[in-house]
Amino acid sequence: MKNCKGQSAIELLLVLPIFMLLIFFILELGNIAYHTILANHTSYELARIGSMVAVREHGGKADSYVAEYRMKNALEKMFKRDARYMSVSAVIQPTGKDPQTKGHVNEDLIVTLVYPIRLIFPGTKYVFADKPKKLGKKRVKAVVRMPIEKPLLN
Repeated sequence: MKNCKGQSAIELLLVLPIFMLLIFFILELGNIAYHTILANHTSYELARIGSMVAVREHGGKADSYVAEYRMKNALEKMFKRDARYMSVSAVIQPTGKDPQTKGHVNEDLIVTLVYPIRLIFPGTKYVFADKPKKLGKKRVKAVVRMPIEKPLLN
């Protein structure tokens, strides 16, 4: 046993990098989960905004360009400079005629938000990042469907 000096240091040097990498992966999964929740909540709020402003006049037809413009403005207010890395798009889809009101077509606004996540821990970009992996970015796509508010004339 006299020749075992430094054995603990060597074992630590062998195990520590693997242990640290495991810790980094767990922390990065938490980072990805946090930003995924943020992206989903952001897309929901943008869909609420878009569904309320998509119609310009009472009983009129919904306009996806108006909704998308207002949603992009709201996104810039929410995220300031980081909003330029995100993209939001709006599509209007008719869902059917309202049986209670003549000529009234119900429509849904489908909002798609692409939210980039910057991976922050070393070594994780080789597993979690989208291509090209050297950039260390993961894109999350959040899609929300919201009925469009259409006030009717009395």
